[in-house]
Amino acid sequence: MRKYLSPFFLLLMLLLLVLSGCASEESNADELKENQEPEIEEEIEEVEEETEVEEEAETRKVEHLYGETEVPMNPEKIVLLSHVSWEGSLVSVGVKPFAVMAYDNEFPPHLTDELAGVTALPYADEINPEEIVDLNPDLLIISDRYKPLYDQLSSTIPTVVVEVGGDWKEDHLKVAEAAGKLEEGKKIIEDMEKQAEEIGDRIREKVGDDTFMAVAINKEDIRVFGTTNHATNSLLFDDLKLIPAENLPEDFGENISIEGLVKYNPDHIFDVTFFNSGEYYNSVTDGEVWNNLEAVKNENVHTLSTTWGFWDPIERQKGLEEIEELFLTN
Repeated sequence: MRKYLSPFFLLLMLLLLVLSGCASEESNADELKENQEPEIEEEIEEVEEETEVEEEAETRKVEHLYGETEVPMNPEKIVLLSHVSWEGSLVSVGVKPFAVMAYDNEFPPHLTDELAGVTALPYADEINPEEIVDLNPDLLIISDRYKPLYDQLSSTIPTVVVEVGGDWKEDHLKVAEAAGKLEEGKKIIEDMEKQAEEIGDRIREKVGDDTFMAVAINKEDIRVFGTTNHATNSLLFDDLKLIPAENLPEDFGENISIEGLVKYNPDHIFDVTFFNSGEYYNSVTDGEVWNNLEAVKNENVHTLSTTWGFWDPIERQKGLEEIEELFLTN
């Protein structure tokens, strides 16, 4: 006897097959999801890490006199405040500052062309912080003379403080590092040291044991430069290895009266006076003490037009070339 399945039973079996298929698909989907989740999480972590690296790469840390500062990788608006020409360090590594201080609205004579278009700030011992804020710099480089400015602005403007010390190279490298050009700054020094050594060898071969001194005649006294702790001293006695005159100060120098010149009697004098005129200047150069010095009597006073102090590579380069011309082209 043939048995027939009732419609109800057939419908029930069909429903069970559908539910079984759904369960199988859901199980496969869950398994696939479980396998894919770790991969997705890894990809997300990699993207997050790359993002963090990119964010970190936008800034870098620079250690300086007052601590450590996060500065932009490639700052575009650099304001530099210093009584020495560190702006020359920036220019030497291919960076044009946005604003620097200027004497009577004039830039250092050896940087006039290089600083065309740069904002000139008043040369002053005290700076109004609001004036700096209005410039909206992304990096501020200042000398330690402006510590109050650092205290007021460093929390909002990345600020690097450089100590005006005896080694111009340290100053130059810190300024270059702040601008993101440390390696370029090192190369500048290496090239200049080689040039100075070559020029110095040739000068000493020509003058023998002659002695040297550098002076700057100010408005009321005379600066006699010493043998250390100043960029001028470093140029003459470290780089060129010239022989210093007797009795020169061992430090950066001293300010003396006209009468104080009698204890120095060098064979050569470098005159790095900024203003080669005026009542006091004339009283010194026309006076008996000055004209009794051996260097003066033998016409060995060498007046340098590069008179800013040799604190930056561009100025130092021009100074080397000028000294080379004075001694080796005659």
